[in-house]
Amino acid sequence: MKNKILILGALLLTLAAASCREDADVLQTYAYDDVLAFDQANKSYAGKFRVFWNAMNQNYTLWDYEEQNGLDWDAVYDEYLPKFEALDQKDTVVTDSMLNELLVDLVTPLHDGHLYVEFNNHQTGHAVGVSPGRIRNGKRQDVEELKGFQATMAGYSINGELKRFLSYDATVLGQLRPIFNTPGAGYMWVKTRLSELLDKSELTEGEVRLYEGLRSLENKLDPLVKKPVNAQWLTTYNAIVSEFAYLNVPFLEQVDPRLFDYGLRLQFAQTTDDIVYLQISSFFLTAYLNDASFADALGGSVRNNEIRQHVVQAWQAWFDTIQELHKSGRLKGVIIDVRSNSGGFMNDSRYLLGALLPSGGLQYGWSRYKRGVGRYDLSPFTPKTIFTMDDSHEIIDDKPIVVLANAQSVSMSEMTSLSVKQLKNGTVIGRRTFGGLCGLTSNTYNTYNYSGHAGVRNVTPVWVYIPTECIFDMDKKPLDGIGVTPDIEVAYDAALFRDTGKDTQIDRALEYIRTGK
Repeated sequence: MKNKILILGALLLTLAAASCREDADVLQTYAYDDVLAFDQANKSYAGKFRVFWNAMNQNYTLWDYEEQNGLDWDAVYDEYLPKFEALDQKDTVVTDSMLNELLVDLVTPLHDGHLYVEFNNHQTGHAVGVSPGRIRNGKRQDVEELKGFQATMAGYSINGELKRFLSYDATVLGQLRPIFNTPGAGYMWVKTRLSELLDKSELTEGEVRLYEGLRSLENKLDPLVKKPVNAQWLTTYNAIVSEFAYLNVPFLEQVDPRLFDYGLRLQFAQTTDDIVYLQISSFFLTAYLNDASFADALGGSVRNNEIRQHVVQAWQAWFDTIQELHKSGRLKGVIIDVRSNSGGFMNDSRYLLGALLPSGGLQYGWSRYKRGVGRYDLSPFTPKTIFTMDDSHEIIDDKPIVVLANAQSVSMSEMTSLSVKQLKNGTVIGRRTFGGLCGLTSNTYNTYNYSGHAGVRNVTPVWVYIPTECIFDMDKKPLDGIGVTPDIEVAYDAALFRDTGKDTQIDRALEYIRTGK
């Protein structure tokens, strides 16, 4: 009898172990720092894996697509749980590279281009993160041509092919560059003034104090010049600027760290034959063009208000030029350059492609949400649209509209590319995009979307960036892991750009607008 009880107990344990990877009938709260949800993950690699697997099982929107591509999520559990358990059983420290290697194997088959998985290595205290989209695109040959790439028509201005050219860089690096590289300002002013003081045969008492202050400032700034710019770097830099504000160094200013999130580069150009060009590095125009959005994102600083004016000026020049040229019948075509654009606000569409189209929105595909805890509990297909401008404006339906895209055009850049394909006068030129169209939002909406972030970054031992919706093209085909294919495929020639300032992809867009071929 005792043996029968033991056998029955073992059987129940086996069933319980198997059932932990079955769909639950209650949504597990992984969106926030839930103590019970993350308890084992704080001290166990297997615990981290279980959190990740369950969070994906309940929230991921692409399971039918993954299944079509041969991925069995239950089989993933059976294969990888023992591998993470083996890490827990190691006698030596589990290094970050060991954890990274296992994470890469785990997530690489997943197709969502936005998905990002981060485990905190409790033995080293470091976060280890992987992105299946970055891994997949890192193997693409056309990514190699983008090393050091930055879209610009500046070379065309030098060659005399432009009537107008206006550029502004509101990124953190764009704000720091003139502070460190402009003669007579900032860092260079400090160097020059120190040299001038050293050349003097005798210094006044005030000049001695100035020299000592500038020398101390130089000694703190010099090491920064040699280091990569990141959040910690900027914190150090801003503290130095504050400490030495009494020296009144011209244009040595603090830079708002929020520009890491909302900074962008914007370029407007008008060719001699009236083709109008706009390049945008990320979709955060709404943070500058909308008063409420600016107050939320970047408000409260005199310097940020100055930055805003420059961004608005560049966009307004593009928009006003299109209005003027189209009304007078002189507009030849429009180019919107979203190459290497990392995405951003969907609302931005009303200020870019949407500023050329009728009000009411433009459908470019379909979307679907998670609507239950079951793996395949998905909402019906609903139309997916971009916003278009409601204010009175010219409708550009009689002139070519070209979107330039490449392998690093992500998210909102891909939605823009997909949207222009729906226009009879629209064309995408360049390279196939990144393949990350599924929409994202904050944890605020997790309760009704059954999707969103799992965990809190830098707080919980597991953090997963899970999109809230899956986006499909007009034929209801998912494009994540694939991207938007251009109508005209053109490689970027870095050597030609370096030698002449000419861009093969811009050249092809100009040729298409001028010839229709």
